[in-house]
Amino acid sequence: MKSHKHIMSESNTTTTKAADTADTTDTPASPATSSANTGEQASFNQRARAYLIDIGIVMAFVLVCTFTLGQILPILGSLGSLVGLAYLVLRDCLPFLDGQSLGKRFLGLRAVTTEGASLSGNWQPGALRNAVLLIPIMPLVELYILFTKKDSSEALLRLGDQWANTKVITVK
Repeated sequence: MKSHKHIMSESNTTTTKAADTADTTDTPASPATSSANTGEQASFNQRARAYLIDIGIVMAFVLVCTFTLGQILPILGSLGSLVGLAYLVLRDCLPFLDGQSLGKRFLGLRAVTTEGASLSGNWQPGALRNAVLLIPIMPLVELYILFTKKDSSEALLRLGDQWANTKVITVK
């Protein structure tokens, strides 16, 4: 027959084992740090293609606004250009795109902070990383920087990424 102390000890051991098992079960991660944001770094080609897709979308949007709506009311053509510029600057932090530009979404990429948090709704780093591209000649400088780093073991970061502490990763 087991003593009362021995039975209590076995009960505590069982409870501890159950608690240990509960601690290791999978719990859903928050969106800012989910495993989807811990992908590998995007390649030069992936980043360049996503940028070209975004530029193509903006150019098509501005042309449609200018040559259709702008013919009806000229202010609408100008408004289309402003919306296009706003998209170029804020494309990685728009909440309804879940921190991905349209080009990045199409190619399965996402811009995140260096800690892996989504840029969705995180306006300062999202705007800072892209505003540099509005400066004349800077897109070519950024392209050159990425191109020279593409085969090195160094992180594939352009100036905008370095200044905003962001990176571009692949997502599933």
